[in-house]
Amino acid sequence: MALDDLKETIETLRERIQAHRAYLEGNETRTRQVLIDPMLRALGWDVGDPNSVELEYGIKRKWADYALMGSGRPIAVIEAKALGKSLNDDEKMQALNYANMDGIDYMAVTNGDHWQMFDVFKRGQLDDRVLMEFQLTRDEPYACALQALGLWRPNLASGKPQEAATPVLIEKAIHAESAPTISEPSRKKKVAESSNNGDWMPLTSLKKAIGQQPPAYIKLPGLDTKSIKKWPEMWVSVAEYLIKTGKISAKDCPVRRKKRPEYYLLHTKPFHSTGAEFRRKKEIGKLWLNLSNVQNVPNYCCYLLEQSGVNPSTVLVSTNRS
Repeated sequence: MALDDLKETIETLRERIQAHRAYLEGNETRTRQVLIDPMLRALGWDVGDPNSVELEYGIKRKWADYALMGSGRPIAVIEAKALGKSLNDDEKMQALNYANMDGIDYMAVTNGDHWQMFDVFKRGQLDDRVLMEFQLTRDEPYACALQALGLWRPNLASGKPQEAATPVLIEKAIHAESAPTISEPSRKKKVAESSNNGDWMPLTSLKKAIGQQPPAYIKLPGLDTKSIKKWPEMWVSVAEYLIKTGKISAKDCPVRRKKRPEYYLLHTKPFHSTGAEFRRKKEIGKLWLNLSNVQNVPNYCCYLLEQSGVNPSTVLVSTNRS
């Protein structure tokens, strides 16, 4: 499967939702035929073959809308809802309990637009069990495609599907689009055009080695592509995105270093708990970002995104400067 083929399917489904919302909303059968079945086929599940997908799979006098099959038994079950119906926690827990009763490891729920997949037997609260989540009309197609790989057939058939944040295979990288000119409140600035050589990858796949150059571009959810020349610029870009979009604020501070919590990455004042001042710093909004001792920028960026509730795999980077 090519990742850009999956992205094209997602773009088509987004257009269908926009064009046919009135026809689809409130009707589960139409939602399944027009939105859910095509997504499953794009992920390698033949909804017309009972060896691949069993419809209306019985579990203790209840029925799961889809059972994704492997070696003659369900690998995962999917609970389908009509477009426009919210995916509330009670319904998710009910579907999780059905899967639990039948010993099925994974469960997903979708209304054709919003998709979530859960690890049925993982301990913890409902949010702790989420393996993937995306919404076609909210998230960018790139990010949706990366998340959707959690339900990709070879991934599930492996018996140990990796979380969507670290997809198991990308045969064709995502092709970036040229970024337009945008206006910022304080000044007008033209954003650098992104690479078109198909080498985009999720931030979670980027590793920093000694002497390695930073990525040439970074693309954050909902924003245009931004060029990167030095590693600190990547760190600042991620922090600015989180602060300016309100995903992290003063109430979340201080954000402590993972291994040395007495030192801060972000705070309302440029001082650590020890009283020492940030040696290098940048004020963003009313918060101070620590620019010193950030030795592994990709890991720090992933950590800050996770602390803010943003999946790092939805952030894309390109290392191609041509």
